[in-house]
Amino acid sequence: MPRRLAPAAIAIAVLASAALSARVARADGSAPTAVSWATAQAIDRTRAGQIHVRCNELDSAQRAFLDAISFDATYGPAYLGLDEVLEERGDTREAERTLSMGIEHVTGFYEGLVARGKLRARLHRTTDAIADLEAAAALHPDAGVLHALTDAYIAARALPAALAATRLRLALAEAQGDARDAGEARALARALVGLVGEVDPVTAGGSGRGPVRRALWAATRRR
Repeated sequence: MPRRLAPAAIAIAVLASAALSARVARADGSAPTAVSWATAQAIDRTRAGQIHVRCNELDSAQRAFLDAISFDATYGPAYLGLDEVLEERGDTREAERTLSMGIEHVTGFYEGLVARGKLRARLHRTTDAIADLEAAAALHPDAGVLHALTDAYIAARALPAALAATRLRLALAEAQGDARDAGEARALARALVGLVGEVDPVTAGGSGRGPVRRALWAATRRR
């Protein structure tokens, strides 16, 4: 089991809290910032590409997304659209390259990290997938990315890390009042606790291993 993954998962909780605070601070109701001519062209071409995708016109869609990127290399949705076309065609190598270029050019490209992480997971490149999904969770923790990250940890047999990510997902779901996702996360956490056993620093508190662990164990038992 790759033990180095577990501390990274635990660190997500700290980073996630900061990311959530940053999102709230920016939600001030201010008017959208005006875009440049180049960005406006990228938006138009991306919308055209999306229409072509819905009509299954993949050649036209690919050209439109490439045009969008040529107008504004920092417009994230264009990379996502091009990735969708390339994956539909089975060109996973070029799809990954496209997402990597987007991540390089778009600051804080959460959607690109998630897309590349999920693609790498499907290609069974678990370590690379985990790196992407951890970075995405640090930027914008939500149920979707935490679920994908947990699956990747389980695939890597990093069960303590999977449990840490699941507990974060449960905490976020409870804070947001999402009863359905909280129920799913709670059930998964209980299953993982049974597999992890005494390796889990939280449930190990039930055996009397210090006041901090006992407090964590008691809080977990109340859920």
